[in-house]
Amino acid sequence: MPYSPTTIANYYIEKYGKGGELTPMKLLKLTYIAYGWYLAVTEGKERLTDEQPVAWDMGPVFPSLYRNIKKNYKKWNISSKIPLPVLEKIKDRDKTFLDKIWSIYGKYDGVYLSALTHEEGAPWNEVYCKGSNRELNDETIYQHYKAKMSAKEDE
Repeated sequence: MPYSPTTIANYYIEKYGKGGELTPMKLLKLTYIAYGWYLAVTEGKERLTDEQPVAWDMGPVFPSLYRNIKKNYKKWNISSKIPLPVLEKIKDRDKTFLDKIWSIYGKYDGVYLSALTHEEGAPWNEVYCKGSNRELNDETIYQHYKAKMSAKEDE
């Protein structure tokens, strides 16, 4: 069962937010990167979130997560969970997956993570058109992260 993007963000906030290193941009990009890797790991058969990412000017974004951050948390560093009307419980296997994503990407800031999502050939780069918010296609995201997974295996 896919989760709300805010549920994923709240997992990172609750587990890793005390160090003061979770900015809105970092949280938005981490959630998107986790979404992409989840598609790759599940061979495109399962989605991490119940919402499609959208190509905005600043990169791939889950609009509901962006709105929740903007509405509920205006500080630079996010250290407390974002309020949600419905609490979702993340499965243990998904927590393990999210922790793995953190172990790889958690050391980077939002600017670096944003640059990763803007790379040549990245899904955002393929569909972005200035001023036009287009949904990113799961198949495109899956293929991108599957290629990254294959490259890591070849290292």
